[in-house]
Amino acid sequence: MWNTIIAAFVLTAALADLRSRKIPRPLTVAAFITGLVVHWIRGDFWSAAATALLGFAIGLSFFSLGAIGGGDVKLITALGAMLGFGPWTFAMEMTILAAAVMAMVQIIRRRVVKQTFRNVLEILKSWLTGGLHAHPVINVQNPAMVRSPFAVAAAVGTLCALFR
Repeated sequence: MWNTIIAAFVLTAALADLRSRKIPRPLTVAAFITGLVVHWIRGDFWSAAATALLGFAIGLSFFSLGAIGGGDVKLITALGAMLGFGPWTFAMEMTILAAAVMAMVQIIRRRVVKQTFRNVLEILKSWLTGGLHAHPVINVQNPAMVRSPFAVAAAVGTLCALFR
């Protein structure tokens, strides 16, 4: 039953991200709290809480680099609370793989392979000269950039972890 609830959460987040490019805060907050409560009842609260904290720290790092949005940070955190460390780690590995495939498909489909390589070099140059921070133009907040709905990749990764 718990896996079904997690699957429903992540699929709802993916659908919202596809429709509006936003993951609703009430959805992620409810999932976070529910995850911690369920793990409290099961007796592994501290593992779930630590995983959520790890997810938040990693998500916040990518957010500060302009790689993901705030809703994505909350999604990663909520999944940490719901899944616990082992399943969350596998889910995030599969999520990164799915996100990479989605990005490659979009880059090739839109015929922006050369521009993407130039953008990567520009970001690396910016980091080398000014430190690790979001590039002022090449970031997730710029609607002109090729972007993928992260919650879709997270849904793929989470479903892989739940039903492997």
